[in-house]
Amino acid sequence: MLSKLFNFAKTEQFKSHDRIDSIREVVDLCFDSYSTRPAIVYDQGERYKTIQFSEYAYAAKAMIRFLQARQYCGKVLSTFSKNRFEWDMYAHASFYTANRLFPIDTKINEVELLHILAVSPPDMVMVSMTEYERVKKSCAEAGISPVFLIADVASTFEDLSVDPDEFKTLHPGLLYMSQIIDEFGSDQPVSASPRLDDLDVVLGLYPTSGTTSLPKVVCITQRNIVHQVNESVDVLNLRPNESILNIGPYTHIATLVEFLLTKTRGFTVIYFTREPDDDGVLENEIKRLKNSGFRIKALMAVPKFWIYVLKEVLEEMRIKPVMNTVYDHLTQIELKGDTYDLGTLDKAKLTAASILLRNKLGGYFSYGVSSSMKLDPAIIEIFGKLGVTIMDIYGATECSGIISRNKLNDIVLGSTGRIIDCLQYKLEDLHDIPGLPMQAGNLLLKGPTVTVGYLGNSLPLCNDGFYDTGDIAYVDNQRSLYIVGRKKELLRWHDGSYVDPQKMSNLMVRSLYIKDAMVIHADPQDTTLTAYIYPDYARIKKDPDYISARQQGIPQTELLRQLFNRAIDFANATSGLAAAISKERIYILPRKLERTPTHKIKFIFELKRLHESSAL
Repeated sequence: MLSKLFNFAKTEQFKSHDRIDSIREVVDLCFDSYSTRPAIVYDQGERYKTIQFSEYAYAAKAMIRFLQARQYCGKVLSTFSKNRFEWDMYAHASFYTANRLFPIDTKINEVELLHILAVSPPDMVMVSMTEYERVKKSCAEAGISPVFLIADVASTFEDLSVDPDEFKTLHPGLLYMSQIIDEFGSDQPVSASPRLDDLDVVLGLYPTSGTTSLPKVVCITQRNIVHQVNESVDVLNLRPNESILNIGPYTHIATLVEFLLTKTRGFTVIYFTREPDDDGVLENEIKRLKNSGFRIKALMAVPKFWIYVLKEVLEEMRIKPVMNTVYDHLTQIELKGDTYDLGTLDKAKLTAASILLRNKLGGYFSYGVSSSMKLDPAIIEIFGKLGVTIMDIYGATECSGIISRNKLNDIVLGSTGRIIDCLQYKLEDLHDIPGLPMQAGNLLLKGPTVTVGYLGNSLPLCNDGFYDTGDIAYVDNQRSLYIVGRKKELLRWHDGSYVDPQKMSNLMVRSLYIKDAMVIHADPQDTTLTAYIYPDYARIKKDPDYISARQQGIPQTELLRQLFNRAIDFANATSGLAAAISKERIYILPRKLERTPTHKIKFIFELKRLHESSAL
């Protein structure tokens, strides 16, 4: 099918666009400027396939003509698939025709899915063959009958479990995207919806994360999108032969900016749709990409991913005698902070460790972006010592994406970067918090990236038009933002400090032997926190010390307690808090935790499942 899309390449001189004034310009100007460059690379299962911007534009414009022929404008166009070529053509067409893109994450549970379908019933759903039966059943249960549009243009890893010929035989009456390209494909120009003359037209419906409550659906306007793209044009900088590896699904607001920014700048995006923290998957796939000639320069991911990569590198250093010294030095950075000096470390060994990290990420990797929640400064510093720059970014769905960001040449360690120029800020209810250098308070924002509100409800604003983000933070005199945490998730401890359960959970996951973890204050009367752990059994069972101890007859429970006690000691030592995790009460989870698209723990569901755990 893809070979039919476009049989010639345009030869216009390359131009890099560094801003847009309307969403229509992505299609009208940017696509043609980059026609001979690769737009995306996707996983077919056995190999990776490249789509040029010329092919990419041809398919997106076919989708535009299809929607215009149906007189779709202002409709709710939903997606239910992983990142793929068809998602892109559908999303671009939705924006260009002034419809409302409503992306739904495929990992959403049934309670959440039925909830958001009721809040925002879609008129059309673009869905993969793999997910069709599920979303069809949920729509029927919700009492809605959208048009189903099947993604069948590209054969992807997502669809390997489905025979496409058999699927089409079983469902001959469905609408297929390959049919749209055949019928509406043309090299003739397209015209954007007149509604795009209004910057305040709503173009996106994006669900919130839903950590402590069911997701809300936020209305994203063209004004929000344009300002976000223009504020983030210098976040990424790639040469024509370099690529960015995409890990996160395009169903969260943070990745909307990445999606449009890379098309505005003409960057190549590699879609990684497998589970990166499954044993061996990430390294094996990156090796395949490297062997296919792809140069991964940058990567955008959530904190949990960076923790996973660091664990992989540190484990390899630990088991290699020549790397033991580097391992010891790097792990001391967190325990001793700024007082630790790497000056005595053998530079040759540090260089070898740097090469090890870069090779794990394809050999050309130089920098990454961490979004959705604050990344521990020590992790950023360790990556920095190994020659890789990690830029921490903070955002919110209600603010259409980025609120503050670090830059390659302007990183403030411990901060999520400077608040973007178009936003005004203020802090209310300032108060002292033990361990912080200045008072912190509720963060309020005002500006063109703040959204109009939720579907059915306007955004609650103060009398002066500021929006209360719900985050506690402090800001220095350079506009650098330091996030304490989300107020509704924070626990106020007896000494006046705040405990962020998400952060404490991430500290526990830093252990090589813990796959996932949740730290909570199980009972208000408890003087300590409680850890719920999902062990990394595969890693534990191949550890030489564990194998030797088991051969000596030491019980598994005793060995697990030793491993997890060390993880608790580390978390308690590095958290900087008076609150401590108990080593007396440790619970084992039967599975990984349910997390949002940005890998935050869904406490609203997990706290109801504590009975499934067992005491160690």
